[in-house]
Amino acid sequence: MEKSFFALRTSRLAPRILNFLMKFLQNTTLFLIFGMIFLLSGCVALVATAPPILPVDTPYVSQLDDPESNALFHFTRAQLLLGDGDVDGAIKALQAAIGIDPEAEELRFRLAEIYGEVGRMKEARRSVEDILISNPESVRAHQILGHIALGNGEPAVAAKHFRTVMELDPDNEMVPLQLSIALVRIGEAGQAIEELKHLLERHPDSRPGRLTLARLYRDMNLNILAEEHYRYLIDNLTDIGQAYLDLGFMYEEQHDWKLALELFNEALQKNPHDFALRHHIARIYVGMKRFDDALRELQTIVHFDANDLEARRKIGLVYMEQERWDDAIDLFKDLLVRDQDIDAARYYLGSSLERTERWDEAFEAFSAIPETSALYEDAVSHMGFLLMQTDRLDEAVSLLEMQMEMGGARPQFFYYLAAIHLTEKRLNEALAVLEQGTQRFPDNTDLLYQEGLTLERMGRHDQAIEVMHKVIALDAKHAEAMNFVAYAYADTNTNLDEALTLVQRAIKLKPAGHIHDTLGWVYYRLGRFEEARQSIEEASRLLLEDEVVLAHLAEIYMSLKAFEQARDICRRLLELDPENTFAKEMLDALDASP
Repeated sequence: MEKSFFALRTSRLAPRILNFLMKFLQNTTLFLIFGMIFLLSGCVALVATAPPILPVDTPYVSQLDDPESNALFHFTRAQLLLGDGDVDGAIKALQAAIGIDPEAEELRFRLAEIYGEVGRMKEARRSVEDILISNPESVRAHQILGHIALGNGEPAVAAKHFRTVMELDPDNEMVPLQLSIALVRIGEAGQAIEELKHLLERHPDSRPGRLTLARLYRDMNLNILAEEHYRYLIDNLTDIGQAYLDLGFMYEEQHDWKLALELFNEALQKNPHDFALRHHIARIYVGMKRFDDALRELQTIVHFDANDLEARRKIGLVYMEQERWDDAIDLFKDLLVRDQDIDAARYYLGSSLERTERWDEAFEAFSAIPETSALYEDAVSHMGFLLMQTDRLDEAVSLLEMQMEMGGARPQFFYYLAAIHLTEKRLNEALAVLEQGTQRFPDNTDLLYQEGLTLERMGRHDQAIEVMHKVIALDAKHAEAMNFVAYAYADTNTNLDEALTLVQRAIKLKPAGHIHDTLGWVYYRLGRFEEARQSIEEASRLLLEDEVVLAHLAEIYMSLKAFEQARDICRRLLELDPENTFAKEMLDALDASP
């Protein structure tokens, strides 16, 4: 049996303290002190069960040195010290009380609770373990030790304590749940399921039991069994909103959006003012690209709760998805009027203004994001881009270099800084920045691709191709890197089979005009002139005034002996550039031919 501190007071301490208090009734100061102790410790309730008050002439026996009276004093003092925030003083007072009355379990539990609140878990555990020395069947002690062990990452120890509680208190509904958590962490999920099944046999309507079992089945991908228990909760019990959410999330994981929506809407009919649920529904609609439906849910939330700033923020994001930039700008401005400390609203406002090429306003929005914000570095990258757009290149370089020196760089910092150097034709400086960036972010394909282009501009062709191969290895769908390598091989008339494979993959991913041109040029190098003609004619339709494409087309017509068509292409080239040497030489050759 557990020994309650206050139960001990009732049976042993109360008669003596009452007698002692009545003897000192005429001493106002002492009476108030001990009266306060009685009230603070809750012992005033003992008056109802106390024996009759002794006559005034009963011989007085001093109880000032009574150990139980002193224990009560130290306990009450501990409570007062806690109220004043003096945790160490409260601990010392409780330790003193325990020293006086070591069998009072409530004192040790209170001490353990204080230790736990201040994070001193070793002392908390020791205090509770001391209880088990004198009372090894303390259900409360085993349960607390189980929780401490779980928190310390000792699930096997926790399971041992929880099993003991189940033996001592088999009707305790919560302990099987706690045991199942410990068993799962040990890796004994099957045993955890069995424990939960036994619980549900005894308590079939146990909400936490069924919810825990359903979640366990879900974690094990036993979705049919999980759904069975979620449905039991939904169909047979009340106030089970979490079951709706869990089952809906499971449907989402299975990409069964229709079932998820049906379930959430069913829950919403029961509680139309469940705004958290409406947030979930809106998120699903966004995932399904049903933006108007998402807006309807979010606007309903705002209609009923004008202070739901998160719903307003999401409305702005939906506007951005719909490219309704002006609506997004208005919304984020309004959101900042309501709360000027929402950094995300400033960031989205700047992004929306940027998309409408309102460069100065966008810069102002981004620059208002403080350095302490998690979005600050992303804002700086936008600011660098905006300074480039407004030809404030020196400011952009200073801003980006300063941020990089501070050690908080994003890949975009290197990209934009290199782009500025390239704009100024400072190829060596651009390459140095890009190499620094790829060393720090070796898997960033944007930086690697730009490095490859820069190497090509510097005439370092082999190194450029090597870098582009790295890009392709990192991103098997990087059409531009594939096109670069294929064109380089075609231009040098080498590795044509590999070039054809790469450009065919690229054209499936991105059927752009310049990639059609590369495909045609590879076919030309392979001697497959008719296929080359078809590809480059398509490129010419997409890139009407591209001189490289037209020159390729002229050469293919020459190979097909379509001389008049070649002549027409050369005339078009001269219209675009009267000094085009290629066109002049080809026309001279055509005029000289028989």
